[in-house]
Amino acid sequence: MTSTGTRHALTIDVEEWFHDDWRPNRGVDWDELPSTVVAEVEWVLELLAAAGARATFFVLGDVARRHLGLVRRIADAGHEVASHGYAHVKVASQTRAEFTDDVRRSRDLLADALGAAIVGYRAPYFISSPRELWATDVLATLGFRYDAGYVPVRWMPYAGRSAPRAPYRHPSGLWEFPLPFAEAYGGWNLPYAGGGPMFRFLPYRTIRRFLLAHAADVGAAVVYLHPWELAPVARALPATPRHVRLWKRLGRARTLPSVTRLLAEFSFAPIREVYAEQLAG
Repeated sequence: MTSTGTRHALTIDVEEWFHDDWRPNRGVDWDELPSTVVAEVEWVLELLAAAGARATFFVLGDVARRHLGLVRRIADAGHEVASHGYAHVKVASQTRAEFTDDVRRSRDLLADALGAAIVGYRAPYFISSPRELWATDVLATLGFRYDAGYVPVRWMPYAGRSAPRAPYRHPSGLWEFPLPFAEAYGGWNLPYAGGGPMFRFLPYRTIRRFLLAHAADVGAAVVYLHPWELAPVARALPATPRHVRLWKRLGRARTLPSVTRLLAEFSFAPIREVYAEQLAG
């Protein structure tokens, strides 16, 4: 553990390799595609067990539908299970009614599998604009206690640059635990502590420095990872645009070494424990 003694929140977005292929998903029958998520999540569970770390797993409803045993396996290992929605659709691409149905379907599936309430949520592709914050009202209405997917950065396509860096409550009462960013590069904010290009492209020493600075200035940070990023080969659907293929492939070899070093140097726990004081209120 680092000298700061800060315990950070580790989060895992549980989805298949094909769920993140954006527009090519339209018209594709996911049930006909090869599934790799069970093996990938088992790998993550082994890494966490070896490091003595626990996490919050945001499980996509489509994954839970086919692999309820995996959901129970995650919970039995002492991790928190939360919702990643059902069909991996952007908030901005849904009406309020469609979003409500998607989230409720995921919540109920996970709650029935575990016999426990599901209180956390993260939107696929995050809540990426202040114009989408109506979704937090829906989450509160559905009984969620927190969201961990509003990205407060000045970096397109994210536009929520006025959001606080520390945990805060929306007018609905829903807690927001935002992902961290570094104020750098000519005044632009850089997301660094998660899956996607920044976690895979930045040198570990840079991620470490940013995380230590966040702990000193703000406190605990929310770090995230996709299990498919640990796989040695980047899969993509045939119709996936070239830039998406490139995004999923580049920097992939850096992920496992960075994750391993993070787990060795920092202390991690589920969101429900790291932010227990806020959620108790």
